[in-house]
Amino acid sequence: MIKKLSAFGLHPPTALLREEVARLCEMDSDFARIEAEAGALHVRRFPASFESLVRIILGQQLSTKAADSIFLTLKQAMPAGRISPETIAASSAPALRKTGLSGAKVICLHALSAAMLAGRLELKSLHRLPDEEVITRLTAIKGIGLWTAEIYLLFALERTDVFPAADLALQLAYQHLKNLPVRPLRSEFISRCESLRPRRGVVAHLLWHYYRHLKTRLPAVK
Repeated sequence: MIKKLSAFGLHPPTALLREEVARLCEMDSDFARIEAEAGALHVRRFPASFESLVRIILGQQLSTKAADSIFLTLKQAMPAGRISPETIAASSAPALRKTGLSGAKVICLHALSAAMLAGRLELKSLHRLPDEEVITRLTAIKGIGLWTAEIYLLFALERTDVFPAADLALQLAYQHLKNLPVRPLRSEFISRCESLRPRRGVVAHLLWHYYRHLKTRLPAVK
């Protein structure tokens, strides 16, 4: 039985990311407080793979715990525990729904699998493309939105200036970091962090780290 998701856990930052964190903290010293308060930075780093993209899709509007649980159930339901375009395409909608997937996510996974099997999307080629082109190609798939594409860029392709400003956890963490009366919504959040280009992805990793720390202390951010 598959019991854990080690590939999707937290990892120490790479040497490159560590350097970028130092530069970001020089740009805005408030970010230096995060590791002082929350401990050493750990980040999510996923393999650049179909399974990773599926896991990210499952995480849309769900907690990490809930998404991990559904992913494990889905993996166990696949032949030899293998989530691939072939195994997803061969699975009926009712069978996928039994794993805990919503109807919308079943449609999305079937659309993604069909695109990959038909050669309309090649994940292996995405690392060569600029951020905006990766977003364009991923969001062309029915059910994949901007947040999903941005998370794939950050976690799987390790881009350092991608900024999922609609992410609630990031907004809440930034609100606490900057002592704002209300959390900044997407447009305001983008504006506030514009001066931190080209390290807004580093901002995101630090704020997620801060959020994980805050939610153990502040019920309001859970």
